[in-house]
Amino acid sequence: MLSEITGARERIALARITTGLAALNTLWHLPPGDVLAEPWNPSPPQTPAASGKLTAEQYEALRRLAFVSVAAWTLGCENKAVKFAANVSFAAVQRHVAQFDQRAWNYNSNLNVYLLLLSLTDSRGSLAAEDTDETSPEVAAAVLAAMRMYYACLYFQSGLSKLLRSGPAWADGRTLRGSWAELGTRAGKWLSLRPMNVAAAASVLTLCFELLYPTAQLALRKRPHTVGLASLAFHASVKATMDISFWHHAVHALPLYVLRPEAERHTARFLRRLRRR
Repeated sequence: MLSEITGARERIALARITTGLAALNTLWHLPPGDVLAEPWNPSPPQTPAASGKLTAEQYEALRRLAFVSVAAWTLGCENKAVKFAANVSFAAVQRHVAQFDQRAWNYNSNLNVYLLLLSLTDSRGSLAAEDTDETSPEVAAAVLAAMRMYYACLYFQSGLSKLLRSGPAWADGRTLRGSWAELGTRAGKWLSLRPMNVAAAASVLTLCFELLYPTAQLALRKRPHTVGLASLAFHASVKATMDISFWHHAVHALPLYVLRPEAERHTARFLRRLRRR
């Protein structure tokens, strides 16, 4: 099956850039340390050391370290210390932020998983000199296959969670219709006023999409752009009707499935120019 994956080296190089930019965007928009210094629900009040949380100064230091190390890695630095710093500091920052709302502990943990997978090998692609790239086609294909399977399993997990928490009744449309009414955009609120069978049909399609995505990925492995475009269309519909964005997940459909491997050379050329400045 791995032998059927073409352009794996180029795709993981594109995924490296995508993951790096997504992590940098996350770090840039995180709240400052003084905002997170006080717990939302201090019961009872604890010092940072007693609670296991970082002080504002420690958090800001780790955030800066994560930003610099992830940026260096994204631009092609393959130093093991830099990769170690990027993974550990980014994970520590994510953990600190997640402690303030345990319900969202895994909101964008996919970035940590992708960062780790891509750090296991030289994923620079064309950014690496010809005589320094040690990534074999088999290793690149294995990393790409792991990222694709993880991407698909995130959907499966979401669908399975709906069934475990609500059962088959989730597909009757009431949950989705309520979400359209409460969270919906203008289009979503309009849909919430349509007959219940509209919401029921959309609910069934959602469950089918999420639960069957891993199977579809395997069945259409020779046409990865098909499953990638389906993913982008799914997230576009969620954004259009409920203004909910899982951009940090959906954006990986581009390097993993949609973009042609040839796009990696053009991206690498742009990054080399950026490094020279």
